[in-house]
Amino acid sequence: MIKRPEFIILGSTGRNTGKTEFACRLISRFSKQFKVIGVKVTSIDRDEGFCPRGPESCGVCASLTTDFEIIEETKINLGKDTSRMLQAGAQKVYWLKVDKNCIEKGINALIEQLPQDAIVVAESNSLRTVVEPSLFIVIKNKNDNTIKEGCSQVIDFANKIIEFDNMNWDFSPDRVIIKNNTWMIREKATAIILAGGKSSRMGGEDKSLLPVEGKPMILSIINQLEDYFDEIIIGANDIEKYRFLNRKVIPDIEREKGPLMGILSCLKASTNEINFITACDIPVMNIKLIQTMINLSVNVDIVMPVNDQDKHEPLFAIYKKSVIEDTELILKNNGRRIIELLNRVKVRFVDFNAENWYQNLNRKEDYVGFIKKVESRNCQRNDFNKQL
Repeated sequence: MIKRPEFIILGSTGRNTGKTEFACRLISRFSKQFKVIGVKVTSIDRDEGFCPRGPESCGVCASLTTDFEIIEETKINLGKDTSRMLQAGAQKVYWLKVDKNCIEKGINALIEQLPQDAIVVAESNSLRTVVEPSLFIVIKNKNDNTIKEGCSQVIDFANKIIEFDNMNWDFSPDRVIIKNNTWMIREKATAIILAGGKSSRMGGEDKSLLPVEGKPMILSIINQLEDYFDEIIIGANDIEKYRFLNRKVIPDIEREKGPLMGILSCLKASTNEINFITACDIPVMNIKLIQTMINLSVNVDIVMPVNDQDKHEPLFAIYKKSVIEDTELILKNNGRRIIELLNRVKVRFVDFNAENWYQNLNRKEDYVGFIKKVESRNCQRNDFNKQL
């Protein structure tokens, strides 16, 4: 897989999704700050002998006599998708016509023509089979539940799936941002970091303030999340302790009622329906998993990871405000366990592999082991840089 963080790829489940208009909105916004290159990829199955769009051939498929062809768009007064990209402000626009078996060969040839400091807006489903961009968005028509074959092969890679109602999308192009030449999504959601525990297994030290690469762990978590969320809330009873974070700190509505009360208190204070809730002792935020859970939160109240040992992670999960009423009833009846909430609302569980990233630093030895891994990784990185 070719990793290209400067690429955003826009795919679609079918026709009439507003995909090109979405691309043009992005190009128009960012062309004032960056060198934006527009790319359209048409994957062709020359063995089939007919146009994949239907019986009325436009001649594109038949015209490809080599493995691929790269055409630069130079006219802005045509109705073609590539012309619209150029008109929107792209510095250059390329159309890659490519045999479906030669996509990697074709895109590598195109990449050689691109300026090194450019960012790329690409329209394609098939491109995602060989390129790993920083962002892959799939757009579907709200009134059409079918998925064309090319999209069905890659839709599971989508960072975001949005709907188009023939007028507007349910996710604005304005929520796509660029940082360090990398495309990102800012979710209309709140990140909630629960920091109200007593750290009893940490020998009395406040685990949220333990240093990770020179910063308090809670600040490290915030730094990982802040580009992706509209709002970040800290759930803690000691407001003064966390004032240095310059974030909203929400104390429990009632003290000594456990994390379920912390969840309720922060959900009530949140300005968004969708909320990602995490404990303050999970130092690595898996953004891909978080975005996947947000995507899966449609029509459910909670999305929660479950690992290979069938262990649930209730403090690294998506909670909607729709759980507030049931949570209040549980607490009113002196219940405290999050499992009681799971039995009352709609929950979707997500499998996740914790081997490469997940750490829950409950105990001193967990923290020490994690820091050693971080230091070892940094040493290896420094040694590598010295060799360059």
